[in-house]
Amino acid sequence: MQLWNSKALLLAAAAIDAASAHTTFTNFFIDQAPQGDGTCVRMSNILPHATDPIRPPTSPNMACGVNGEKGVARVCPAKSGSSMTLNFRDWPDGSQPGSLDKSHMGPCAVYMKKVDNSAADNNAAGPGWFKIFEEDYDNSTAQWCTSKIMANDGKLSIKLPTDIAGGYYLVRPELLALHEADKNPPDPQFYVGCAQIFLESTGSAVPKDTVSIPGHVAMQHPAMTFGVWNRPKQISFPQFGPSTYQSGSSKRDIESRTTQSKQTVGLKPANCIMENDNWCGMTLPSYSDEKGCWASSQNCWDQNKECFDSAGPVGSKNCKNWESYCTSVQQGCKSGNFNGPPSASSFMPAPLSRLSMPGSGNVAASSAETEGQSGDSAKATAETAPTTAPPSGDDSSAQEGSVNTCGSNGGLKPPDLLTSEAPIHLRPYSSHESPEPVYATTIHPSYALQDPASTIYLASPRSLPVRLLSPFFPSILASYPLVSKTTEEYIAPNSLLFSSHDPYTFFAGSLNLISTFDINRNGGGPVERMQTVPSKRSKVVGGIGGVKGIVSALRMSSEGILAAGTFSRWVGLYDAYGRGGSLGAFELQGDSSSQETGTGVTQVLWSADGRYLCVAERCSDGVSIWDVRGTGKKLAWLRGRKAETNQRLGVEVVGDELWAGGVDGRVRVWHGLGEKEGVVDPTWEFKAHEVDAISSATWHYSGSVLATCSGQRHSDDVPFSVEDSESSAPNPGARKADNSLKIWGFE
Repeated sequence: MQLWNSKALLLAAAAIDAASAHTTFTNFFIDQAPQGDGTCVRMSNILPHATDPIRPPTSPNMACGVNGEKGVARVCPAKSGSSMTLNFRDWPDGSQPGSLDKSHMGPCAVYMKKVDNSAADNNAAGPGWFKIFEEDYDNSTAQWCTSKIMANDGKLSIKLPTDIAGGYYLVRPELLALHEADKNPPDPQFYVGCAQIFLESTGSAVPKDTVSIPGHVAMQHPAMTFGVWNRPKQISFPQFGPSTYQSGSSKRDIESRTTQSKQTVGLKPANCIMENDNWCGMTLPSYSDEKGCWASSQNCWDQNKECFDSAGPVGSKNCKNWESYCTSVQQGCKSGNFNGPPSASSFMPAPLSRLSMPGSGNVAASSAETEGQSGDSAKATAETAPTTAPPSGDDSSAQEGSVNTCGSNGGLKPPDLLTSEAPIHLRPYSSHESPEPVYATTIHPSYALQDPASTIYLASPRSLPVRLLSPFFPSILASYPLVSKTTEEYIAPNSLLFSSHDPYTFFAGSLNLISTFDINRNGGGPVERMQTVPSKRSKVVGGIGGVKGIVSALRMSSEGILAAGTFSRWVGLYDAYGRGGSLGAFELQGDSSSQETGTGVTQVLWSADGRYLCVAERCSDGVSIWDVRGTGKKLAWLRGRKAETNQRLGVEVVGDELWAGGVDGRVRVWHGLGEKEGVVDPTWEFKAHEVDAISSATWHYSGSVLATCSGQRHSDDVPFSVEDSESSAPNPGARKADNSLKIWGFE
């Protein structure tokens, strides 16, 4: 039972990224003091879409978000020069951790606007906004501002100006996610909200460099199409909006008679005993007889209804406390206790915690994981050797029968990983042994070492059920048997993939079969079996012909099309996020004159817009590009990959580029994915490893750190093979082994 509880916690956290991947401004702190979830914050009233971005930048919702023209009841006081920490959440009610998807890289800013009454309606959109903070790409840490916010648990801290006039203000944080900005059409995604504050200040300054929102930026501005995926990193971000206000400059003074020195609106009522969002539970009327008791009980329930009715995206958890209090009052009336009301102290929610000062160990560690090393356009900052690679995000093979997750001297991450010039020897801090070779692994999309509860992955050992594992749990969390209907033997999938649509679903590819599993069904078989080769009858009545062979690669597009590649050189496409019918299939037929050949699919990847499908094979010198959404035909052959081996050598699509390593120890890059037809040579390349094949070249989400891994079987290795699978046969002419991992900093 304890194992199952652990698994339930893992699955709850693992759904974070897939459930939303967006964010919203939910609460804030003044001088580290919490103001309350949703308190003094204007938020969307469309709860299912509360975390959706604002688009386009000229939207009337750009000022304070959806429903942003509607003031809330509370206004929070703050002093000039105070620190203000703005908190963003992926789950507005805080029921799950997470702030923003790691792909959502971009700048951030904070604006203010002086208004007559922060709690009034229809005062957000329009002129008067001035900027008090902005940050884009930090070269010293190789991070975007949004990446720093993610590493700091969704928090952005600023200082309020010291000399501006006192009074009512709206404070507007603005995050801009640019991960889709370079697409056609561009899709810059803004995340905004507004806090209502009263600024206590003896100053009289009014910033004169102000703008109208919407109107501070247009789609034609180069910032709206800035490519955060560009390699090498494009670091000069074209800023927009007004210049940042600095106390003591760029100002004009106003007469002291127009300065508001005392807050009169939005104060917490004196008889408010419990809060939820901007709702206040008021002290109940006292009573000494039955009639008064029931009247007070009704008053309590009326307030309870108002609490639930007014609850916004941050939830109604404190309304439930008030509901328990009302139940207690009602029970007293039923039992004849007509003197009251009783104290609400035992029903009060836990006190809100003060904010820890910035710079804690967790924040520092998260930041260090994304730091790069300045220098040449490609410079190795650290090398680790030897190590067995941790589970890959793509399907991979771990033929020795174990999966290791490594750190230095048993730690999660060597503190000098990105600065050491000397090799760092890694030791597994977690190792899951398997009695049989492992055919495939895949990690959950939300996998992040900063959140141990999200670190789950699947492994497929030969002749055994698929296993759910975590590097922080020594035991098997769950298992999922795939059994042959004819022989009743276990089938070991050769490919695994978590669904990008449903975090509790994964797919398993095997001989002529794609199986769908529910991760919550520990010990259960597939909920669906989809034969990739249709029956003869389905072909006769008009069914689409399928693909035959072991399904060796799986990948889902952004539009919900599942691509499945086989060792027999076929690719099938399936709709409805892999749960629908076949959309078609094609065979990989190459031109021998241009060496467009291969012996089986090892990887399929989609372009970010879901139009182009990249297919990598074993024993192949290139990668084929297919225009799936346009012509439905092969568009290009990316030549010169140098992957003439049975070993799986991974490729990666980053923006409009494809990165791949070869058996000669070089990394090659093809720019402009989908822009060129026919045979395309690499745009540029560099030597990454000296003597061995590069099995993987993958980018950190910060966009400036690249990891390359090398190693292969040699003549003294024990050969391993499975029927119609990749074999790693000994190479009599093999050179000295180079099983190493290198970290590269780009600028």
